[in-house]
Amino acid sequence: MNYHSLIPQKPLLISVLLGFLACLQAHAQVSVYLKMDKKNYLLGEPVSATLTITNNAGRQITLKGDNINPWLNFQLSQSGRTVPPARKIAYKPTVIPVGQTVARKVVMTTSYALGTVGNYTASASINMPGATITGFTSNRSHFTITSGRNIWTQYAGLPSSPDQVREYRLVTFTGDNGLDLYAQVLDKKSGRRIATIPMGKILTFKNPTATLDRANNMHALYQVKPDLFAHCCISPQGNVVSAQYHKRGKVGAPRLITFGDGNVRVGGTTPYDPVAEAAKKSRIRKLSDRPPFLYK
Repeated sequence: MNYHSLIPQKPLLISVLLGFLACLQAHAQVSVYLKMDKKNYLLGEPVSATLTITNNAGRQITLKGDNINPWLNFQLSQSGRTVPPARKIAYKPTVIPVGQTVARKVVMTTSYALGTVGNYTASASINMPGATITGFTSNRSHFTITSGRNIWTQYAGLPSSPDQVREYRLVTFTGDNGLDLYAQVLDKKSGRRIATIPMGKILTFKNPTATLDRANNMHALYQVKPDLFAHCCISPQGNVVSAQYHKRGKVGAPRLITFGDGNVRVGGTTPYDPVAEAAKKSRIRKLSDRPPFLYK
């Protein structure tokens, strides 16, 4: 046996060591961290995360790509099975100065069709600019998609297109920090979700109520604090037409009222503007704000 053939030649050994050291140095240059914005998502809502990139390369880095070779990619799996991307996105270029950290919000549902309930694992990878195959991969982050609970459903046709039918839903969902309310608009024929709109945290002392107006917009009234209610109007296209807060009135319970002309209003409440209320409170002087000469 030729034992000499089993011993790595010096040039080859040096190349291997240099490659290993270069790999270690590269991984020390850029660090990538992915954090999901929530641990639990409602089926149909945007799945978002925050991507943090730290540049220790000793030079400014500009990350850029196109639809064919984007600088940012994700690796998603559901219960151990790879989730393929539905489409590639050309993310906007990102400049990271020397020694600084840049955080960027990313929405995974723009490139992945996450339409199945289950447990998911995600990681992000970035490609460095120039003629290089160097890339950096983030940690693995976990999240869950669930379906929530329907508490109200109504079908409605489109006044401008009678052959199209919308399905409106109010859905409650136990998120990371309590009970959330969502409005959903679906195309009844295809089952396609047109919009999933977060309405915020709710209290259930009084259950959310909903109705349609003459234009087949959905109106929802729900309790957000013991004495505070929210009224939101959603169009058949899944857009928020209006959103207002109301305080409990002196007479009667808060309720949606449909008038003879088909318009919908809120009864048993008084309008409330949190911004105006905060501005009003800021104008009220405290005793400690009085000029010192008043005490002489």
